[in-house]
Amino acid sequence: MSRVSIQSLSKSFGGRDLFEAFSLEITPGMRLAVSGPNGCGKSTFIKILAGIEGADTGKVNMAKDVRLGYSMQELAPQDLKRTVLNFVLDVLPSWQEFWDKWDRATEAGDQNALNALSLEQAALEHTYGYNPEHKAKAVLSGLGFSEEKWNSTLEALSGGWRERAKLARILVAGADVLLLDEPTNHLDLEAVEWLEDYLRSFAGVIVFVAHDRVFLDRVATHVLFLGGNRAVLRPGTFSQFLSWYAETEEQRKREERRIAGEIGRKMDFVRRFQYKATKARQANSLKKQVAKMEKELEGVKNPLIKKQRELSFRWPEPARGNKTPLAVLNLSLSYGNGPRLWNDISFNVYDGQKIALAGPNGCGKSSLLKCIMGQLQPDTGRIEIGTNMVIGYYSQHQADTLQLDKSVIFEIHRLSDPRTSEEELRSVLGLFMLGEEFWERRVSELSGGEKNRLILATLFLKRANFLILDEPTNHLDLESREALIQALQDYTGTILMVAHDRHLLSEVAEQVWWLRPDRVQVFLDGYQGYDRARKDEAQLGQNGDSEADDEKKSARASLSRAEQKELKRRQAEARNVIYRELKPKKAAYTKLEEEFEAVLEEQGDVEQELADPSVYADVPRSTDLMKRFKELQDLSEKKMVELEELEAEIQELEARREELGGA
Repeated sequence: MSRVSIQSLSKSFGGRDLFEAFSLEITPGMRLAVSGPNGCGKSTFIKILAGIEGADTGKVNMAKDVRLGYSMQELAPQDLKRTVLNFVLDVLPSWQEFWDKWDRATEAGDQNALNALSLEQAALEHTYGYNPEHKAKAVLSGLGFSEEKWNSTLEALSGGWRERAKLARILVAGADVLLLDEPTNHLDLEAVEWLEDYLRSFAGVIVFVAHDRVFLDRVATHVLFLGGNRAVLRPGTFSQFLSWYAETEEQRKREERRIAGEIGRKMDFVRRFQYKATKARQANSLKKQVAKMEKELEGVKNPLIKKQRELSFRWPEPARGNKTPLAVLNLSLSYGNGPRLWNDISFNVYDGQKIALAGPNGCGKSSLLKCIMGQLQPDTGRIEIGTNMVIGYYSQHQADTLQLDKSVIFEIHRLSDPRTSEEELRSVLGLFMLGEEFWERRVSELSGGEKNRLILATLFLKRANFLILDEPTNHLDLESREALIQALQDYTGTILMVAHDRHLLSEVAEQVWWLRPDRVQVFLDGYQGYDRARKDEAQLGQNGDSEADDEKKSARASLSRAEQKELKRRQAEARNVIYRELKPKKAAYTKLEEEFEAVLEEQGDVEQELADPSVYADVPRSTDLMKRFKELQDLSEKKMVELEELEAEIQELEARREELGGA
């Protein structure tokens, strides 16, 4: 039984169709990743499901008992005065009210009321967990909130931490259907990984938008791709979707070439013989066939997924630089009277290295980049930039350097190498979704994300030989991220970057440098080596707290046990949901297999009859047999496709059950 049913849904924006008349059943246990290029309607689709935006046509039907979890757009003024913990707990029912009712029923000896309250207690525990406060604290801890931050007011937090608090509130609210739009924004690597594990064990439905390739692969059970006003649904991870699409596209292109070749051959015959009396009839017949095939070709020419743009890019050759672009000696930095972020660190960056700085939020990665760029003054130490170095620097605040009263194209020319060709210009602006419709706009008219993409675009055209990048994938869709990764891989200069995108780190960073308080730890095997070391150290840290931290350790252990119990409960629920979904699918598969075998058997019998030359003496009989053979051929192909699709669904469900610890 579906939890959400979507029927003939259409939506347009600014005179452009986002998606048109598509239907979808979202079933229990489905984790649906909504993907597609920027502007295709992903967030709009989430808002339609949440009921805060309407569709042009069609409808969304929710099961009667469904509880939706969706983030509020803005915090109310009264919420800003509340502590983080109280803000999160506010979505939970008041257990104090429940126990007050229990006490009154007990004192009155009202057995009927006690029986009703027992059922209410079971329902509350099923929805919110047996200890909601422990659950809230576990979620806050998982999202990176320290115990000290639990008691901070939302007013005192940055925008990023407020978004984390809003996400925590959704996760503890006991929703059956979670609607998440870019939930990994503002999360560090550890919080993203915790969220992945939490969502994978969630027993309900999740519909989400994300641009983190690894997150998509780890969380999604299905992908809904929106693009070119179409919607395509596929089971499996995002990588499996890409593989399926690549294979489908190759088949489509082969068919397109086949039909085009056949048209060419037939038209060649027509051109040669259409004026010869003996061949004119054949030529005219072929022309009619070609007309039909041209219509067929038009249909095949359209890809299943119409991408908004085809990206193709080559990075302009950077200028020659120094063999040692950067030397850092005995560097230290602290903020105010606080402890030092790092003390007396030294390192050299050599020409052509591609390095990612890593470490938890707050360890000073972005601050180190600011020191290198001269935006922060270190407490001690020296920074030397090599001669002939052309630095391309990107950070979230670089948009402040733009001249707001100028046009986009003026700023591109101002910030780029004067030798930039028209072809390079168009290529780069297309990559960052700044097509010709943007060129004459004033910079002041751009959104924050568009301004940041404009800054990033200039780095491609500056011919910089040393790129210093702070979160370069922010504000980029998946398509642009992949193009950026390819460009950074091809880039022959030096890169020093900070990023939380694990796919980018794995594909681009040849070395990862862990920024420690007293040193830089180098991993020559890239992100994989750093990731192993980070997880090993976290495990050791759990087992090695000092006696002075016994009280905190006990609280953490208690919290961990509560979290583990809640996790096991959610996993058991998820396994039950999967089992209930598997049973009818397996029965349907057995029935379909029997039907397929019966069709094949009848097809064989008909084929055997048609192999007998005498059958053609009876024209009506032979005509009926040939018609039936074609019907059976089409039916067998249809049954085979249905079997393959059902088998894939069963395998995917069994893999999820095994993942959750099922037998």
